[in-house]
Amino acid sequence: MQSERYQAGWEKLAEVDGTQGEKVIEALQDIAPDFARMVIEFSFGEIYKREALDLKTREIATIAALAALGNATPQLKVHIHGALNTGSTPQEIVEVMMQMAVYAGFPAALNGLFAAKEVFRELGIDPLSAPMPAHPDSHHQSTLTPGYYVTAEIRMKDPNRADAAKAALIRLCEQTRKEEAGCTLFELHTCPDDPVKLILWERFNSEADFHLHHQAPHTLAYLAQDFTEIVQIHVSDVLN
Repeated sequence: MQSERYQAGWEKLAEVDGTQGEKVIEALQDIAPDFARMVIEFSFGEIYKREALDLKTREIATIAALAALGNATPQLKVHIHGALNTGSTPQEIVEVMMQMAVYAGFPAALNGLFAAKEVFRELGIDPLSAPMPAHPDSHHQSTLTPGYYVTAEIRMKDPNRADAAKAALIRLCEQTRKEEAGCTLFELHTCPDDPVKLILWERFNSEADFHLHHQAPHTLAYLAQDFTEIVQIHVSDVLN
């Protein structure tokens, strides 16, 4: 039987990295299973569970450190997935890599950018056309990329299954971005003041693509688990 710290770490790993982190742990099972346990228990069961930093900030710090090392591309790519899963935009990840040129040198920055490019390509993300994050100090008007924008407020049905629900939603986000050509944004956001409330930010090329998403196998598989219910949906159709 695994320890409580191991179980907590495994759930946090799933929340951060989805299937990418699980693949790394599975790859260690036939060579260093004890080390896999240490990674889960300490890194995710201890450090990542601390509350002073949110998961998005932790993943930004992690990709910056891995990029600066310059010799950890496989781990960097895993945590670029994690950064996307925890709310970072492609542009924010690119900016992190560019800043590494100042403190770790241009070779480290270039390697980080190329690692990010590979991850974006795997997920079908175009970092130059994906929606830009809003800057808190900006008072200028911005132009939305044409598309079918959806904000969905959902609620977890059973708080005792919260970690499993978040892990399943992270996998759904990852699969949607990777497998649906008509979807260019699909992000999960938590609400600190209401732990069972979740927000999905979505952008599809058209209303038809939005409806196709709800018939996709990965969407139906998620819905079959009955983790969440829809509270409200807001739609904005930004035309060409």
